[in-house]
Amino acid sequence: MSARPRVVVTRPVSGGDTLAERLSELGFEVVAAPAIEIGPPRSYDALDRLARDPSSADWLIFLSRNGVRHFVQRCRRYRTGGTPVPPAVRVAVVGDATAAMARRAEIPVALACDGRTALDLAAAVIKRANPSDRLVVVQAEGGSPDAVDTLRVAGFDVRAVPAYRTRSARVPDDILLAIRNAAVAAVAFASPSSARSLAIALGGLRNIPSTVCVGAIGPTTADALAQAGRRADVVAAQSSGAALAEAIAQDLQARQPLRSDRMAVEDRCDA
Repeated sequence: MSARPRVVVTRPVSGGDTLAERLSELGFEVVAAPAIEIGPPRSYDALDRLARDPSSADWLIFLSRNGVRHFVQRCRRYRTGGTPVPPAVRVAVVGDATAAMARRAEIPVALACDGRTALDLAAAVIKRANPSDRLVVVQAEGGSPDAVDTLRVAGFDVRAVPAYRTRSARVPDDILLAIRNAAVAAVAFASPSSARSLAIALGGLRNIPSTVCVGAIGPTTADALAQAGRRADVVAAQSSGAALAEAIAQDLQARQPLRSDRMAVEDRCDA
């Protein structure tokens, strides 16, 4: 059995996952326990219309890398050659991971928001867009309406296009038991949906012991954790998997002296 501290990763682990990769580099054993799964929306109609004619928007606003990925997949299905987004259409994204995904797909990013939430991105777009611009927010089906509502209140013509759907996934019972019994060092959350899903599986996140570090990739995920019964011990400095891994490592290192002191007390009591 591995002696490395174990960190439960609650998002789907895929190739190029910087969270899992960085945790491994830092000496942790990654326990993959996706609390969610990413799948197609119930209907591709709206996304396909956008993929066929992205020029129907003046701004494409992506709230996640999954939104970019699914949009690009549908573009390739209906159009060959050229970039997925015409030069006249401006693209706005939130988060380093979303920006990186867009650039890998050869989508020029006109606005990479310095903030970390959908509301931050909406505020940045309001400052840059013209009042007559048509805005399309590409997001998860059933996702938060905050960005669309904010833009609409500001007077913009805006619509949401569902690009994918997030569903709860079954977390193995042995991993749930390990979390409850503090047999893992940390649990990493990279989305509000993963927080809500694991909360259901655990009967509330209050069942995560205080000795287990709970890490959130950003403030929106941290808010979801608090609502589900457990405040985040650490929030990544940047909305990236690597930053979350670093934050968890720093927290666990800071806790080490406390663990050593507790063990010394227990040894004296046993003597």
